[in-house]
This record gives sequence, structure tokens and C-alpha cells, in this order.
Amino acid sequence: MKELWQLIKMLFSSKPGDFETPQLLPMKHYPFKGYRFMMWCGRMIYRVENKENIEKYMQTYAGKESMTHETIHLRQAQFAGSWVKYYWRYFIEWIKGNPIMHPASSAYYTIKYEMEAYANEDNPDYPVNYDGSNLSRYKIKSGRKKLYKSVGGTSKAWMAYIKTL
Repeated sequence: MKELWQLIKMLFSSKPGDFETPQLLPMKHYPFKGYRFMMWCGRMIYRVENKENIEKYMQTYAGKESMTHETIHLRQAQFAGSWVKYYWRYFIEWIKGNPIMHPASSAYYTIKYEMEAYANEDNPDYPVNYDGSNLSRYKIKSGRKKLYKSVGGTSKAWMAYIKTL
């Protein structure tokens, strides 16, 4: 409960503009098992039990991509102007993707914020002069699940597809 309260306080105790890059923050209960990181209010939260692995991972190419990915989310939040606005918009996008229907993962992968971050995580310069102007290229007006399935229905196929946008 203490960590949940800490996460809630973060929403109101800082602004996206307070961060240049995400900070690593270990926690006991977050993110949920199965996730390496959870971006929350300028922090890349990871489970404290994975601290040694995370430190090694962050030195790899994949770790650098993760940092770029999360920095893109930070820039998106800075563009939105507040954590509450950013997370509300993110949540609405996720709901529009209908996380209940199969494949549930498509609700996450078709969020425009995730699409932009995944499509550009291999470019560490992408977040440098971020102005939000490319975000609209990743908006899918309707048929998100159908489109996700049509390009292969897997996260790997989806990642290849969004890099073409």
C-alpha cells in the first residue's frame, strides 16, 4: 500500500518538465510480474529483486533502446503538459483498443503513444527535439484489432509494420 501511495503522490508532486531523462527507481511490488519496466512520472520503475539484472541490461543495446523508448514517453508527457493529462489520454487510447477482446495485447500495441515509442526506440536522437508533431502519424482511427491481426497479429510483426509508418 505504501508503494501505491508513493505512485499516486508522484502524479501531483512533479511535472514532466522536471525531468530530462527517466530515472531508474526500484520498487518491491511494481511493475507487475512479466514487465521489465513501468514508466511512471519520469521514472523507469523496476522490481528491486531484478536490480542486478537491470543494471547489466541497461549497459546493452536493448537497454539503451529501452531508455530511448521511455524517454519518448517522457517527451510525450512534456508535450501534454502534465502527468494527469498524459496518463488520462494514454488510458483512453488503451480503452479504445478494447483490451477485453482477443488479442488483448493489441490494445496496448496500438496505442499511438506506444506505437511512436516502439517505432523510434532505435534512434536515440528522436527524443532530442521532440515537439509532438509525429504523434498523429500513429493514430489509428478505427479497426485497431483488425489492422493488428492483418499485419500478423504478433508484437514482432506489429513492430516491423509501425516502423514503415
